[in-house]
Amino acid sequence: MSTGALALPLALIEGHHLLGLVDDYITLLDGTREDDPALERLTPRAYADDDAATLEFRQATRDDLLDRRLTDALEVRTSLEDFDIEIDPHSDAALREQMIHIEATAVDTWLRTLSTMRLVIASRLGIDRDDTHAPDDPRFGVYDWLGYRLDQLVLLADESASHGDPPPFTA
Repeated sequence: MSTGALALPLALIEGHHLLGLVDDYITLLDGTREDDPALERLTPRAYADDDAATLEFRQATRDDLLDRRLTDALEVRTSLEDFDIEIDPHSDAALREQMIHIEATAVDTWLRTLSTMRLVIASRLGIDRDDTHAPDDPRFGVYDWLGYRLDQLVLLADESASHGDPPPFTA
């Protein structure tokens, strides 16, 4: 691990499932990009009160923005390639912890990717605010788990910065 890299612990089964989620996200971004509410959620309205201006802005920027999101997701996927293995979810090995080493320059990429994956899931589940679902409802487990991992990544980055490492976030 190089200086400035963060070590994110994941159980093998978690890494395997995260890889699957990233692969699904890549498929969404690399697809036809036609009238999908989840993609609309990834390209927010530029003008709240002007539908015509919003449409013009989206037409000019949407593909570039989604291409950047795809590039980010592909980078995160590369970091997860060690989890591209068959795992028996009922085995003790599935719970074995493995560290993902995230270079400081890639922390923003990870944060953007996990955040936008979470937005896609929120769109699919009809969540428009964080407090619009019951935490005990199992349909929201992946959404909540991604939020937990985002929080953990931010805490690791803050801890790294407090130890004198250069902050991993770009302006």
